[in-house]
Amino acid sequence: MQVKFEFVIYDETLDKFEQDDNVYLLELNDEQILTYNLLKDKDLYLYNWFQESEFFITWIKENVYPQSIGKKIAISVIDDILFLRFYFFKVTSGDIHYEYFKKLFDIFHEANWQDREEVGEQILERLLIKRRELIIELKEGDTKDSNSKTSK
Repeated sequence: MQVKFEFVIYDETLDKFEQDDNVYLLELNDEQILTYNLLKDKDLYLYNWFQESEFFITWIKENVYPQSIGKKIAISVIDDILFLRFYFFKVTSGDIHYEYFKKLFDIFHEANWQDREEVGEQILERLLIKRRELIIELKEGDTKDSNSKTSK
């Protein structure tokens, strides 16, 4: 089974993400397929599984961004599951993104007393932390790393 990936590249100095327009295919083995099928309906669990998997980080270093030690990336697409909203959310984003993040961050929105801009600011505040968790830093010798987490 092949899984399609797209990535964004994080520029730390500008604190912004840029879309990598390439599509990358990763072949999963039988055990990985089972895990993938268990997690595919739970987007952030699937993201975290790939992010923390030695085989995935090795594949990125060897096939996606070879000779890119120090590069910071994040997954923008896994098959048809989009994570772009995490990197490019704005206060003017569509309702579907608001609803997703309100549920994810457990934000209560009472239309009578709280306007959309205020909710958008709450989402952006919480996304600052979540975005950092999603970044994968490619380091020499490490099998997994995200925000200086130690390798297994």
